[in-house]
Amino acid sequence: MLKKIKVSQVKPGMYVHDLDCGWLEHPFFRSRFTVSDESVVEKIVVTEIQHLVIDTEKGIDCEEESVCDVQSTLQQNISDNHARKEGDGKQVPAADEIDNARHIYQEATGVIHHLYEEVRLGKQVVLEHIEPITEKIVNSVFRNKDALISLTRIKDKDQYTFKHSVSVSGLLASFALDRGFSRERIRQVVLGGLLHDVGKMQVPAEILNKPEKLTDSEYEIMKSHVIHGMGLLTELPGLTQDAMDVVTMHHERIDGSGYPRGLKGNEIPMVGQMSMIVDVYDALTSVRCYKNAWEPSYTLKKMLEWCGRQFNQELVSHYIRCLGIYPVGSLVQLKSGLVGIVMEQNEKDLLRPDVRVIYNSRFEKYVQVKDIQMRKLPEETIVEAISPEKYNIDLAAFV
Repeated sequence: MLKKIKVSQVKPGMYVHDLDCGWLEHPFFRSRFTVSDESVVEKIVVTEIQHLVIDTEKGIDCEEESVCDVQSTLQQNISDNHARKEGDGKQVPAADEIDNARHIYQEATGVIHHLYEEVRLGKQVVLEHIEPITEKIVNSVFRNKDALISLTRIKDKDQYTFKHSVSVSGLLASFALDRGFSRERIRQVVLGGLLHDVGKMQVPAEILNKPEKLTDSEYEIMKSHVIHGMGLLTELPGLTQDAMDVVTMHHERIDGSGYPRGLKGNEIPMVGQMSMIVDVYDALTSVRCYKNAWEPSYTLKKMLEWCGRQFNQELVSHYIRCLGIYPVGSLVQLKSGLVGIVMEQNEKDLLRPDVRVIYNSRFEKYVQVKDIQMRKLPEETIVEAISPEKYNIDLAAFV
């Protein structure tokens, strides 16, 4: 069981599941670890962290009363958003669009890889090189806004920067469509998503790909990628303010703690705030050279917790309705012991999506693939979202 406890309750033998802060706000290499001795306790206590989450199945429990049972409390909060907005523009089932979306995702990754490498060599950004794939992304999202984003977790560490840019563009397109943006505005946020990290090509590779925590000076160099991106793209014909807001504001934060300008609240325009949410969501749900991926549903719960400090709560709540509590592509375990991949959202109840069953956890073996609609199975429920590594499942083989 996951429990949220006060820092003063930490003791050796506990397993820290989450430090309840941003991944750059603590001194540890990982955010999940066993508290081995008192020196680790002291290191936690001297930080500004007020609470953390422990896993009582992997370490000792807290003898004092805990702050809350994290899973049940956050599930209740997030379930308040269970009804998805009607009329979200979906026209075809995700299963009908997934093959086309896969080809688009692969093509876009290649296009962005080439464009970014050209920039690394000192060449200018040529929008004409990415406009065709931009149109393909927009068209796919208009056909089904979940198909493309179901592929966003399938990344490898070596190509993270390029695939992250493609994923952010698809996630932003889906979010913008759900927010009622016009087709042209959606096209611009897709352009912004594809280009939002182009400035990283002017960051030294040894810092960009460093597997350990960055030093303070290295982090300052890494943050400069936003300024580099602005320099490369400002006044580039064909980019509107919406596209530039994605590029320049995806690292700003509502409380002013972001960069490069430290903007606060409404100083950050709508598209800038949307890009902040999408950028963090995709980063946290991806495998990086220095961290494992978080599960999508857990990531959404954490982002809901961070509202007020990092994000606008209304926008995060809308994003949850847009993606679903268990986003398409998530691996979930059912009450029956069956394990499956979320394939389609249930518009009337985000807690009961359509699931592609592939594994039986009780017998620890694969089963004949079968698609089920949970809305038609009242006795079946989702127990939890799980990591593919738990049962060594290759998501790409089944999506």
